[in-house]
This record gives sequence, C-alpha cells and structure tokens, in this order.
Amino acid sequence: MSKQKMLTVRMDEELYKTVKEKCNKRLGITVSTLVKVFLKSFATQRGVGFYIGDEDLCALFNRWMSKRQFEKARGGRVAVIGPKLKDLYNLGEKP
Repeated sequence: MSKQKMLTVRMDEELYKTVKEKCNKRLGITVSTLVKVFLKSFATQRGVGFYIGDEDLCALFNRWMSKRQFEKARGGRVAVIGPKLKDLYNLGEKP
C-alpha cells in the first residue's frame, strides 16, 4: 500500500454542513471522497475541476452521478452497469 498524506481544510461551519449533507443525501459519498475525486481530476486533467476539465471527465462523471442517483433511489438493491468510483480515481492512467 502506498504512503498516504493527510490534508486539513479549514472552512466555516455552515459550508461544511452544507457540503456534508449534499454529499450524503444526494451522492451517497463522504466529503473525503468528493475531495479525492476533485483532486484526482485536477491533477490528471487540463482544467481545474469537474466541469472545467476535459469533456471525457464531464461525461464520465455525469454517467457515474446518474448511476449513483439510480442506485440510491433503489436503495442499493439493484446492480447497475456503469462507471465505478475507481474509474474516476484512475482518470490519468491509460490502459
């Protein structure tokens, strides 16, 4: 396993609550996961973020979001074909 580093981000309490709630309720992920996806996209893409970077990232992220929302609506009981979270983490790696 590779070495890991910790990142501490300071923000006001209201922003943190809003981000945490949206991540949990709408996406079914943690704030940590959201930050990791953003940082991976930032490091591997030409742009600065999800919708500013390459179009392939936008399409992949949109497909993953749609899949997550469908799974969340179904209570996670249905296996859905589509991109996995690891596909977003592995953006810069070419097969």
